[in-house]
Amino acid sequence: MIETVNLTKIYNQGKKQQVEAVTDVNLTVESGKITALVGPSGCGKTTLMSMIGQLLTPTKGKVLFDKEDVTSYSDGWKAVFRRKNMGFVFQHINLLPNLNALENVMTPLICHDVDPRDYKGAALELLDQLGLSERAYFNVEQLSGGQQQRVAVARALITEPKIIVADEPLTFVDEASAKTITDFFVKLRNDGRTILISTHATNLAKLADKTYLVTDGKVIDSY
Repeated sequence: MIETVNLTKIYNQGKKQQVEAVTDVNLTVESGKITALVGPSGCGKTTLMSMIGQLLTPTKGKVLFDKEDVTSYSDGWKAVFRRKNMGFVFQHINLLPNLNALENVMTPLICHDVDPRDYKGAALELLDQLGLSERAYFNVEQLSGGQQQRVAVARALITEPKIIVADEPLTFVDEASAKTITDFFVKLRNDGRTILISTHATNLAKLADKTYLVTDGKVIDSY
């Protein structure tokens, strides 16, 4: 379980350009469930997701994983924690353009003490589950936006993380890819994975076991 306690992020604190992107957010991400952060673009969802995912240090407040406060731990510790426990699906996809789909899926393995070649079968299986078995050896520029995002989802899963953090995963995808990705998230939840999603897509938010509404960096409601 993940909990945030008065989580706050202020950019340029004390300066004329100060921006309070997230203010005193308290929420809970239950293990084995889908939790959604819903709100318009620019409301602070990405900043909040980045703090929960240990990619961004909060100005104040805490993030607890199974009751353990990890906020003050070193960047090195957080990097190891992310590598062992978390898979990320980024809003802007961030595939490596000089690699094909299969190679992109396998890139997170470089940071692990394994031979990536041993995971080729697992990577191909993930691509197959996401409807991309025939695109495994296609370069990034040969894939549509929806296909690229599905590759990014597979990349997030190749290390078998306990927690998936997906920031606006349907922003650049077509309707067919959106359905494939949402169906896949449901399967992952049914398999016991913990999923945190930020979105303004109502069809994705409906899948969530718990939804938090975010406006101007604050959680204004939940259901």
